[in-house]
Amino acid sequence: MKNNSLATALILSLIPALTQANEPSEYEGWVAGFGEYYKVDSDKPLPLGGLDDGTGIGAELGFRFTPNWGARIEWSHLNLDSDSPLIDDSGDRVGIDALYFLDQKQTYVFGGFKHENLQENYRMMNLGLGRHWDLTEKWKLVTEAAAYYDFGQDFKDYSVKLGLAYTFGNKSKPMPASEPVVAQTAAPVVEQPKDSDNDGVNDAQDRCANTPSTDKVDAQGCSIFMEEKVETRLDILFANNSYAVSNPDDAQIQVFAQFMRRFPNTKAVIEGHTSAPGDSAYNQSLSEKRAKAVRQLLIDRYDIDAGRLEAVGYGESRPLDSGNTADAHKRNRRIHATVSAMEKVKVTR
Repeated sequence: MKNNSLATALILSLIPALTQANEPSEYEGWVAGFGEYYKVDSDKPLPLGGLDDGTGIGAELGFRFTPNWGARIEWSHLNLDSDSPLIDDSGDRVGIDALYFLDQKQTYVFGGFKHENLQENYRMMNLGLGRHWDLTEKWKLVTEAAAYYDFGQDFKDYSVKLGLAYTFGNKSKPMPASEPVVAQTAAPVVEQPKDSDNDGVNDAQDRCANTPSTDKVDAQGCSIFMEEKVETRLDILFANNSYAVSNPDDAQIQVFAQFMRRFPNTKAVIEGHTSAPGDSAYNQSLSEKRAKAVRQLLIDRYDIDAGRLEAVGYGESRPLDSGNTADAHKRNRRIHATVSAMEKVKVTR
């Protein structure tokens, strides 16, 4: 009986790895070549015995069916030494193993059956421990220790293996079984309606583009208008006993003419007035001449249509100031006109 305590200790030393948390496997299969040191039971072969140790080379092909479980087929050619050159021997060993990956990555225990042909045929059961060590993503260094037992003749052999493996298969890493896989669904993208002119009405309903941000708009995005009455006045003073317009370019006359051009549907009544002193009939005639003079000025100089202007004289009948002073008489020698119109004005926010 040979001492197999070393192999047993190596195998038992990795048993705690069984308690490690589940992790996904890194590969689905591998193909490897290896060399090995093979220690033969010294009683082998019967009846002479004498085989000692030797070396071997071989190959294997393995697959992982689950993260924990895998299987392989193995072939090795052995060259064994002995104390006597007469019984040096060589032969082949073939077999199949089941592998349990302790950490679900690369450390494993294995057991299986082997057929060995060394002058005689041996049918053996084996048990061992191995690991695939990372060299690169695909390439692994293989190390193993194994014990072999021949039930028929009670032989016990041992081997240590060193090899190089190429791994293949999907390296995807699913979530552990203890954690439910939750499908991640992207939240739907809701496109916000566009309002290019920021008037509060979406472009799809906006019939008036680029409305000013200060305008109040209706449901179609158009500016809201309201009717507003606008007007302008014309007041011109005259010298005593005169109907001549002293300053035809007066700013007040220009503003009045511009207003009438802006609102072409308006009409104006030019009112002529005088102060109280003097004959009333004369004053009436003078007031009419003053009204006609301003009317004609608007026609000739400011191009206002004659049909829109009416001249009326009121003489001394409508004084602004009833006092009998020079200042009162000056204020009453005048022309007065008012023109008004309705204008659309924007409603602001």
